[in-house]
Amino acid sequence: MKKRFVAGMLSFLLAACLLCPFAALADETQETLTEQKKQAQQEYEDAKKQLAALQSQTSATKGQIGQLEGQIAEITAQIEAVTAAKQEAQQLVAERRNTEAAAVEALNQKQAEYDASLAQCKTQMGAMQMLDSGGALAYIAQAKSLYEVLTFSETLRQMSAQNSATLTRLNDEADALELARQAAEAATAEAEAAEAALAEQEAQLNDSESQLESALQQANSALSAQQAAQEAQNLVTKAAQAAYYKAIAELDAYNRAQGDKYGANLHFTSLDFGNPLPGHYTITNTFSSPDPWGKPHNGTDFAAGNGTPIYAAADGIVSVARSHSSYGNYVMVTHGRADDGNLYETLYAHMSSYVVSAGTPVAKGDLLGYVGNTGSVWGAYGGYHLHLEIRINNVRANSLNYIPH
Repeated sequence: MKKRFVAGMLSFLLAACLLCPFAALADETQETLTEQKKQAQQEYEDAKKQLAALQSQTSATKGQIGQLEGQIAEITAQIEAVTAAKQEAQQLVAERRNTEAAAVEALNQKQAEYDASLAQCKTQMGAMQMLDSGGALAYIAQAKSLYEVLTFSETLRQMSAQNSATLTRLNDEADALELARQAAEAATAEAEAAEAALAEQEAQLNDSESQLESALQQANSALSAQQAAQEAQNLVTKAAQAAYYKAIAELDAYNRAQGDKYGANLHFTSLDFGNPLPGHYTITNTFSSPDPWGKPHNGTDFAAGNGTPIYAAADGIVSVARSHSSYGNYVMVTHGRADDGNLYETLYAHMSSYVVSAGTPVAKGDLLGYVGNTGSVWGAYGGYHLHLEIRINNVRANSLNYIPH
């Protein structure tokens, strides 16, 4: 058993020595791929924001178009109603004008009748005046009897009374016809004013409709441009998404290849992991539980005091020892393939500092670094904690299923 252990350690150290010259290059390559992934992710997020802005703009324009179409439909109905009312008003104006013309014609006829009667009266009055100036005495002198004289006098009186009554009647009828003409004239003016008001309203509505139709045309043109921009941005977003997914795949493939490289000559005889913080921790966040951003947590958080030592959970080779925007100072140890054929790795994040470098062979319980709060941290205890991940074939798993706690 002792010989087997010594042989295994010699193989372990030989692999470490062979891999050490490539550790710095590996770190640099991983950093480059990580930065490419970060940049691709940012470009994808920016593209999605621009697409969302264009979609919002397009939606707003569609709403504006719908509103304009509703206003045009409403004003078109108003125009139809006003046009129908104007046509009725025009018909009424024609009728009122005919009534007024008939009243004027009747008044003119009555005036002609009055003038004829007046002329006849004047003729009769002229004859009577001639009799009064001497002709009457001659007539009386020739009369054969008193009855004839009296009859003549009565005839003159009746003629005068009849003429006076006729003129009075004709004058009264003319006055009535004049009142009728004035009423017809007023009614015509009222109808014409109503027609003019409706015509003005119709013109205003037509002008408003023209403005709305112009605005609708502009909105439709804007919508076409926005939809074209949205379609183009959709292509840009899909391309950015593809680039982001490609960057993720390249980084994952590289990490997987690195794990395979470091683990090629390593072999577990068991899955005997130890606790990296024996007796000095409080578990504050578990695997898959939501983080403050609502995303599933990728590991297990062990809260501990600043500077608490962190130890390797099992034998292996340090495959990564570097600083990261999210993990902060972190170390990854590749443990090799276990009897189940799977490749196992552990990751220790948010260290205040680490004491190993990529390519360094470590044994279970060796010091890796110290608890800190570097990178993206939150929570109690000032954020000081160890973020521990266990990866099987480069897929994160629940470390509490393997680490004693």
